[in-house]
Amino acid sequence: MKCTVFYDSWQMECCGTPFSVGDIVKWLVLKAEQLNTPVNVGAINYCYEAHSFDWQNIFVLEGKVETIKILYHSYAPSENNPRLLIPIGGKTIDAENAKGFDKKVDDMEASGYIVVLNEYAIRSAKKEEVTFK
Repeated sequence: MKCTVFYDSWQMECCGTPFSVGDIVKWLVLKAEQLNTPVNVGAINYCYEAHSFDWQNIFVLEGKVETIKILYHSYAPSENNPRLLIPIGGKTIDAENAKGFDKKVDDMEASGYIVVLNEYAIRSAKKEEVTFK
């Protein structure tokens, strides 16, 4: 049994714990919504979440990291709001680990990690497990 998690780069850089292929991870996640990317990343089941206090909608996900892809984007100003940058292109690159602060590739910035977990289990979080500061 496998699932796919999107882990934002900013979350890793803020307070994430680096991980590698083969590691067992235990993450707080939310059910995934549509990922804003022009890159075909396949189905995303969950999004890593280390900053929400909405404990009733957070899950505890534990599993073994099978693959990691770094998602890179190029950006352009939005037509509706030129101060807002939106992804207009990108690609994924296979990686052995995720640690944040990834270097640019072809003038594109890393926006997150597409992580496939196998042998996973998921359950609702308890209020005392969601203790973000």
